[in-house]
Amino acid sequence: MYSKKANINLLTARLIAHDIRDIVVCPGSRNAPIVHNLYEAGSKFQLHPITDERSAAFVAIGLWIKRKRPIAICVTSGSALLNCLPGIAEAAFRHIPLVMISADRPLSLQGQLDGQTIPQQGACLPYARCWQIDEIEEDAQAWEVNHDLQTAFAALSDNGGQPIHLNIPISEPLFEFTTKELPKVEVSTKVNKPVAKLPKHWQELLYNAHLPLLIVGQYEESFIPAIQQLRANNQLLVYAENISNQQDARMALWLDEQKLSPDSVIHIGGCLVNKFFKQHLRTISQLPVLRIDETDECPDTFFQKAEKLTCNPAEILQQLVDTLPTKNEVAAAYSQLRPPEHTFDYPIEAMFVGNSTAVRWTNRQWPVLNVPIYCNRGTNGIEGSLSTAAGYSLVAEEKILCIIGDLSFFYDANGLWNQHLDGKLRILLINNQCGAIFHHLPGLKETPALPHLVAAAHHNSAKGIAESYHCTYLSAESSCVEEDAHHLLIKLLNIESTRPVILEVFTPI
Repeated sequence: MYSKKANINLLTARLIAHDIRDIVVCPGSRNAPIVHNLYEAGSKFQLHPITDERSAAFVAIGLWIKRKRPIAICVTSGSALLNCLPGIAEAAFRHIPLVMISADRPLSLQGQLDGQTIPQQGACLPYARCWQIDEIEEDAQAWEVNHDLQTAFAALSDNGGQPIHLNIPISEPLFEFTTKELPKVEVSTKVNKPVAKLPKHWQELLYNAHLPLLIVGQYEESFIPAIQQLRANNQLLVYAENISNQQDARMALWLDEQKLSPDSVIHIGGCLVNKFFKQHLRTISQLPVLRIDETDECPDTFFQKAEKLTCNPAEILQQLVDTLPTKNEVAAAYSQLRPPEHTFDYPIEAMFVGNSTAVRWTNRQWPVLNVPIYCNRGTNGIEGSLSTAAGYSLVAEEKILCIIGDLSFFYDANGLWNQHLDGKLRILLINNQCGAIFHHLPGLKETPALPHLVAAAHHNSAKGIAESYHCTYLSAESSCVEEDAHHLLIKLLNIESTRPVILEVFTPI
């Protein structure tokens, strides 16, 4: 039997109709009627219990990376919703469709010193648009609530994908489960967009260019075969760091040092990691830049008054394979690349890296990488790095490698507070007892505040955390993680365990 609350039953029916199958659920009483419905629906949903709401939205991001379909999060009233905000912001900047469901108390209780009662409507703005799904007292309200839910779920695919917020007021009594069936709802049919074409002036510009450049920021969709062809045919230079997931970052590393000046740029994907070449491009006068993505936005990352083409980048890149000639200057640049010093050949399904030092280290260590690599580069914060990897591992088939620094790990240690995690999650924790990246910023060494107030120096170890969360704990010391990486990964990946494995590597800055 389902809840007596009609707004909760409509919400449940819409989740099923819109194929929202994975839902992160957090504990609480106000959201318990919603959780009851999700549980009552049986195989329609796979529920992922997460106690700490600060982890919940990041776990949902990890699930989305694996599933590539919208993921929902359900929390109780009060500050529970606010604790999800960093993860919602991360999803917004990466155009990840999450459904943030917050149970709420009746509006009449706000401002009356009632417990766990805060203004929740619009609390996720500007990162997620909010729909208030009020309780239903009469048939006319039912139509309006159903229409609002249909509009909200349709908005998940707007702007290239985005999170939404559904705020659900629930009055007492909460726990009456008397409804036999969920209401019937319909889903509108989506219209496929026609294949876009590169504008004629850009076709001519790229055809005649001597050193055209494709820049790929963080890219979480499938590997684009056309990029490999453009490289092999010497038609375009391709600047693609590891988190672009285009399998070869050597040209990006080389351009960071050489700072060649292209005569035209195509820009796709999200944030870049290194800033050196980006800053160089900002100094070039009147550099033509075409931004291609499926959003309504046009980031002018290189300060060149970029033009915008709204479509799937893969469609345009395949057109370039078919039309661009071989470029001699492009071929000369590719001839400078050398085979990688370190190869990556380990039995993992995907790699997750923390921000700051970890993402930069992996880019240098394994510039040629044939496994997917992910990082929270939407807001570029340290929160949620471990929780995101944990979320992916919940539905992974093979082992997941998470490479993370000490501050990111300790900040997000509650990502391990999950009895459903198993031995697929493997964590390489680089503990240099501070935020090492701060020690490499020009000029920052001049302040005596650096060690303790800026870089957060500490003497902590993950051993106690591993014991608390029933993880397998290993430790090692290394004077050079780059040289020892192979032996460390073999040690981490080969041990048998039914729970997550942490290898904590103590190393100097």
